[in-house]
Amino acid sequence: MAAYDATPAGDIRRAITSGAITGDNDPALIADAMIAAADRPEAPLRLPLGPDCYQYVRAALVARLENHEAHRDIALSVAADV
Repeated sequence: MAAYDATPAGDIRRAITSGAITGDNDPALIADAMIAAADRPEAPLRLPLGPDCYQYVRAALVARLENHEAHRDIALSVAADV
């Protein structure tokens, strides 16, 4: 969109178009995966595409779960004795 030409997003678009920035993933395969995911009866809430993105998201979620588990005793300590 022309509205973004003078913004950082426009700079990135021009860098990608010129070949100054390349990626490890195939844009056509990304588009196909997005369409296939959207066409599923239960489309994913989030769709990290590419091995790098998948690993970054997985690592962040594992770290978050580890932090959650580290405080399990406190979380469960507030249950009322019934």
